[in-house]
Amino acid sequence: MIIYKILVCLFLAVPVFNLTYAQDDVEENSSESSHDLYIAFDQTSGNTNNLVSGAEYSFSLLGDLSSLTDTEFSFSLSGNYATLEDEPYALDGNVHTQLDLWANQKYSPFLFFDYSFDRSLGLINRTNVALGAKVRLGKIFSLSYAFMFEEEEYDSVETFSRHSFRPKIKLVLSEGALFMDYRAFYKPRVEDFNDYLLENTLVLSIATFYEALSVDITLQHSYNSKYEGDNKVLKPAEEWESEYDSDYGDFVSKETFYKDTDLSASIGFSLSF
Repeated sequence: MIIYKILVCLFLAVPVFNLTYAQDDVEENSSESSHDLYIAFDQTSGNTNNLVSGAEYSFSLLGDLSSLTDTEFSFSLSGNYATLEDEPYALDGNVHTQLDLWANQKYSPFLFFDYSFDRSLGLINRTNVALGAKVRLGKIFSLSYAFMFEEEEYDSVETFSRHSFRPKIKLVLSEGALFMDYRAFYKPRVEDFNDYLLENTLVLSIATFYEALSVDITLQHSYNSKYEGDNKVLKPAEEWESEYDSDYGDFVSKETFYKDTDLSASIGFSLSF
């Protein structure tokens, strides 16, 4: 058996830089940018042939935009691909870009564009354009709301609107040795609150003995009411699970339905330099 295990986690941080220029009066404009890059690869060959790969990149620029102070522009993209015995079982991706005005103030309006797909959930693609606002309640808690215009494709294409409600808790403890970020999204359709998406994400970042290295733990939960209860949606035949049939003396395919809940947990390392 040949087993390849490669996990690369890169965190690139570009320090703060200041731009100054002179006109009739001297004005000062400062901005801060950062880049994050994460790449993962895991391959097993032999008795079991398994491939897991993924990548994620994000960029953030925070600074003054003319009279709009403390404005943040962010962009991110990610994707995952996995196979078992050369049969794909995971293929998903996401592109997100957002503009936050007065990003670190008490009130912050924002707009964003989001595109995603997830073949394991039967989602061909989902596109959102949204406008919303965030309010800070103290140092660790915030609430946001967005009105989203959505186009969604499963078996057919639908166009409609969603609400998005998001509470968020951010904690920095032990003088920065422990960082916690928890956020939850409740996204009902405007015309039917019984049709909704629910997402929970918890990120814990733990400092190590080496200042530039941290351990990151991510827990994710997602729920789609589209597949809830009696709303059974059958997967394509090539994605059906197999079970052993004693009458045939072999494994046979059985009807497999999409599940309404997905859970994931990951542990990785971030290196800053």
